[in-house]
Amino acid sequence: MVERVEHWFNRRYGMARHDVYLVRTATGWQVLGRVGGAEGREVLHYFDQEGDARAMLRRMLETVPPELSSWAEMTAYKNRPS
Repeated sequence: MVERVEHWFNRRYGMARHDVYLVRTATGWQVLGRVGGAEGREVLHYFDQEGDARAMLRRMLETVPPELSSWAEMTAYKNRPS
């Protein structure tokens, strides 16, 4: 079971794009950050507790430079399997 709980993106495209995902798995939680679109660099963090994963998600959103951080939640994909 893999469930995408939240997906945020900074309304940019190409190399300036940032995506942050909150994912629930059968064994815990994951926060995936991606820079540069679908082929960009990724970092993945694993958590046992939802609260810890949400704290990381907030930190990842807050660390993007202000000129690139016009965040929008991708609600069209909310709760769809990844």
